[in-house]
Amino acid sequence: MNSLVLAILIIPLAASAACFLLRKAEGSITRSIALAVSLALLALTSKISWDYLELVSGHSQIVSKGNTFAPVEGSTVIKELFRFQPATDTRPDAGVIRFYLGIDGLNVFILQLTTVVFLMGVIAGWKSVKHNPGAYYGLLFFLEFSTLGAFLSFDLVFFYIFFELTIVPLFFLIGMWGGPNRQYAAKKLFMYTLAGGLMTLLGLIALVTALGQNPGKSNTPTPVTFSIPDLVSDSMKASALVNNMAPGDEGLSKLGTPSGHYANMQKWIFLALILGFAIKVPAVPFHTWQPTAYFEASTPITLIMSGILAKLGVYGFLRIVLPLVPMATMDMAWLLGWLGAIGILYGAGCAIAQDDFKKMAAYSSLSHLGFCLIGIFALNETGITGGVLQMINHGLITGALLFLIAGLGDRYGTTRLKDLGGLGARLKVFAGMTMFFCMCGAGLPLLNGFVGEIMALFGMFDSRNPGYSGTCLAAASAFGMVLGAWYLLNFLMKVFFGPVEEPPFRNEEIPGDLSRMEKAILFPLAAACLYLGCFPQPVIETIRPEVRLISKIANNQVVSLVKEAVAPALPKNR
Repeated sequence: MNSLVLAILIIPLAASAACFLLRKAEGSITRSIALAVSLALLALTSKISWDYLELVSGHSQIVSKGNTFAPVEGSTVIKELFRFQPATDTRPDAGVIRFYLGIDGLNVFILQLTTVVFLMGVIAGWKSVKHNPGAYYGLLFFLEFSTLGAFLSFDLVFFYIFFELTIVPLFFLIGMWGGPNRQYAAKKLFMYTLAGGLMTLLGLIALVTALGQNPGKSNTPTPVTFSIPDLVSDSMKASALVNNMAPGDEGLSKLGTPSGHYANMQKWIFLALILGFAIKVPAVPFHTWQPTAYFEASTPITLIMSGILAKLGVYGFLRIVLPLVPMATMDMAWLLGWLGAIGILYGAGCAIAQDDFKKMAAYSSLSHLGFCLIGIFALNETGITGGVLQMINHGLITGALLFLIAGLGDRYGTTRLKDLGGLGARLKVFAGMTMFFCMCGAGLPLLNGFVGEIMALFGMFDSRNPGYSGTCLAAASAFGMVLGAWYLLNFLMKVFFGPVEEPPFRNEEIPGDLSRMEKAILFPLAAACLYLGCFPQPVIETIRPEVRLISKIANNQVVSLVKEAVAPALPKNR
């Protein structure tokens, strides 16, 4: 199984190189390669997800040899399972920078979502990508390689490298295959994300340095480590010392009181980290690059940006911010909660005002991702679970809707609302699928869009953070759901009902209904959305151990978690 984890990275990287080498070949060859590789990656992540589900449910025989995932010897919590770590340390004193990949409840479903969304991107661009398809698919697979690498990395250095690498192919994919203002959109995206990424880098350096000083454990600094599990362990121990030692204790002389040096350092680290992640989501007010980039990019690239790349920012909050700077997170969760609520209302309001499908989808994405933020920064198990579910559901729903928008663009050569109307009479299956996914996006009960949003709302009401105004945030977010239903219903009524309005047919070819390839991707997605809406419990149970751990760390409830682990290191009160 270890080899399968490596294959997740090797296959898209090799496919990228192959597409560049074949850039002068016929487009049908590179398209076929892209489709075959995308299907192989989907099968691979499905296999890994199945093995992981068997492992955590206790239905499989786990052995400590061969190509299989094996629990760390003596491990007691799920975060210590499913780790793959080849011996590739960069210097003799092991523990500094490691090529450290892993699978756990936080990323196992996101990995599969990534391969699904990129497969949809390949199919959505089947007809529209005509200029230099070899380079296009080469960049697309390099983007997939970078994205998967960020989700798999359990080393801060490699996480940051993969996180920032996504900017490079995206810059060229927008700048070369985008709309009339594609170069401006690509530059704006690049500068925004680069600036945010540099701030995140400063935050990561400060974080590693602060924890590397071994606060409260001994007088001798420990070797610097970039291992995320090791840093989480150090952060838990440091937080336990800060919150449970009396004034005058030896550890506090190094840590400072909760309002002292260590806590203040966490606040600055928190602000630096969230800047890069908030731009990636994006969260208001760091979103101004998004409408331009989403509109000017080709629809398949918009699909990928909204369906999966936006999740990198949310994932950064979950993997890095909450467990590594818990005190600052507790103090400043209200800020991210309100940014999420403002994003829900602002995005929905702007989506109502749009006259173009792609712009509507851009602001819709901004609105729905706000539920991820309000759920995660409720800092309780219910809210964080809702945020993770919303990540998955948003990727499926937005990906499907943008896939359908790409289909409309291919058929009619336009994505403007005023150019189309009454298409339900001609495109019956197309209209049915669009209506289904719009209902998912509107949060209709028994569909997947409802589950994540309602759990995020429950999490807000249950927030134990006195600075987190759960009732006000819930009311604002609920109103945002009403606005979301409004613009989605307006879209449906205008495009698929009423009098027929169509632009002149190109080459006198009458647009047809969904093709077999389109049905092959949309029907399983619809089934997945229905299943997740009716039976979300398997996903909830799979992510529960990691979510529970993160919620306890973020709430500074770390004493019970580290009591045995840090007992020898805790100074005795005198």
